[in-house]
Amino acid sequence: MSTRQLANFNALVLAGGRGSRLGGEGKAEIELHGQRLVDRVVAAARTTGALRVVVVGPDSAGAKADSVLREDPPFAGPLAGIAAGLAELAASAGSEWTMVLACDLQRPVAVATALINDFGQRAADGLLLVDAQGHTQWLAGIYRTSALASVCAELGGNLVNAPVRRALNQLQLARVPVDDETSSDIDTPQALESARQNGRKAMAQHLPPEALNDWLEAAAKELGLDSGEVDIATVLDAAKHVAHEVARPAAPLSTFLLGLALGSSKGDLPGLSEQLVSRAHRWADEHPEGTT
Repeated sequence: MSTRQLANFNALVLAGGRGSRLGGEGKAEIELHGQRLVDRVVAAARTTGALRVVVVGPDSAGAKADSVLREDPPFAGPLAGIAAGLAELAASAGSEWTMVLACDLQRPVAVATALINDFGQRAADGLLLVDAQGHTQWLAGIYRTSALASVCAELGGNLVNAPVRRALNQLQLARVPVDDETSSDIDTPQALESARQNGRKAMAQHLPPEALNDWLEAAAKELGLDSGEVDIATVLDAAKHVAHEVARPAAPLSTFLLGLALGSSKGDLPGLSEQLVSRAHRWADEHPEGTT
């Protein structure tokens, strides 16, 4: 399922934890691949189509978000953070669906993409991920906003440090199984070091989705461009079709042309990409002997 089929959702990124298992350093400030954990998660939510992204945590954690606020009282737990974030979203641009993500996800793009791609399997109140050991990832889900709000309202004054599992388990949620590589988080020094080592090894061979996001941020900054205008999935999909229907060397050439067309105001990225893919299909029909 594409992001177009979930065209209206907001995102909450929970970044209010103490990071006690990481030596007391706030998770939001920790860097992985040259980017703060919280910024990577915010970018992942935007990449998959979130209309607004709200970070619940310290003021410094909201540098890339639309807004940032603190749960009351601070360090009151995920449910208090969700309640505070929902109130902020309701006051600005409410939506039927809310993506909830922890700030310490090792592969936030993979998590957000899995949720979007499997959105069609949702139950009445949404869906969330389950790791290979069967552990439910409560802070990696898409929830019906009204259902989340009802749970928080029922708890009332008991929101502070309320068990997430007990509160959200009453909702009708589909469980989407993913491997440990997708669902892993960074909650210990060992996990952080492992993530950094794995990232270096992987990037020596190829760029995984989250590294592509990191590269997009770095390259766009270098060229003075707005990375928020680039939908990685759309660009890669166009390149894939061109490589298959025309020729592999045509893929980078075509994405360059796509960028020129976008910069020349010939249309928006989804429309131009669809146009290019359509032309690639026609090319394959016209040159059946020349495609590779």
